[in-house]
Amino acid sequence: MNYTKSLLWGAILALVIPGLPARGQGAELTAGKPAPDFTFTSAAGKSTRLSAYRGKPVVLHFWTTWCGPCIRELPLISALTTAKAEELTVLAVNCAETDREVSAFLGRSQLALNVVMDRDYRIAQLYRVNAIPQTYLIDKAGMIQTVRVGAYSRVELNQDIAALLN
Repeated sequence: MNYTKSLLWGAILALVIPGLPARGQGAELTAGKPAPDFTFTSAAGKSTRLSAYRGKPVVLHFWTTWCGPCIRELPLISALTTAKAEELTVLAVNCAETDREVSAFLGRSQLALNVVMDRDYRIAQLYRVNAIPQTYLIDKAGMIQTVRVGAYSRVELNQDIAALLN
């Protein structure tokens, strides 16, 4: 994606996402609230619900290929996907990009991510995503434990993951 297109999408996100009507549970999604359920199609083509992962903590990470902080943070998210696969599920929710854009990005970056395509911002709207990257750490009972707006550092992510797994 070129620089001009990146700026355009950034402006669209800044204007559109905050203006989307709120849906789901409560006015805000904060720690201690239930994680809203949604259905998505897995990479294997199977329709899956977030609630299918109950019993295992979930990292729900919103990102795009043109977001600088996302690009810097994605190797940390990818490392979680592989290193902690037995302990938690990592879902990398891509906001409004095409399969082709995401596939090309993943091919170049060689990241291992469980990508959920949110082509119409349905999931981002449900989770009140108003900036990216944005991450929700959801415990095994389906309750939000942490909401992080902005990129994680390695130390911060490791601390929050350790707390989620305890």
